[in-house]
Amino acid sequence: MNKTLLIIAILGLLTLFTSAYYSAPADSRIGFKAPSLVLGNDNNGLSPLQLHRGENVLLTFWTSADAESRLQNMSYDRLSRNNDKFTHVSVNLDRSANVFNKIVAIDNLNRSSQFSTSQLDIQDNIIKSWRLEEGYHTFLLDPDGTIVAIDPDTKTLAQLK
Repeated sequence: MNKTLLIIAILGLLTLFTSAYYSAPADSRIGFKAPSLVLGNDNNGLSPLQLHRGENVLLTFWTSADAESRLQNMSYDRLSRNNDKFTHVSVNLDRSANVFNKIVAIDNLNRSSQFSTSQLDIQDNIIKSWRLEEGYHTFLLDPDGTIVAIDPDTKTLAQLK
């Protein structure tokens, strides 16, 4: 019981800190502060955006069922390995942690940049707040947490400072 209360308290604090950094107005469109990204109990309750506050972040959403988003994630993962202009953060929305872990291994992805959540309510919240109903995307966030590009090409990424 005490462990459950502790976990709830920690998640509440993380939510508070995340929302304090990414203040309103938040929207998943270019020019707006990025919506918060809380993944729940998965990933030790850490928010990948909080981990990289103050950096350019390339945030990719993908699932194994959507080939285009999976390939895009692989491409950005490879591109980020020798790049110090941005940090790649990948969020998988598969419903199975086992599937996620197997694909990370099969696709030879950088494990430290891969996050997931298999909790349906959290996935639904992410899909809604990031406007992913019609497809998965990659968002480029500046150090202030503002979205500066959606599905950026390599030329856009090369121009980062």
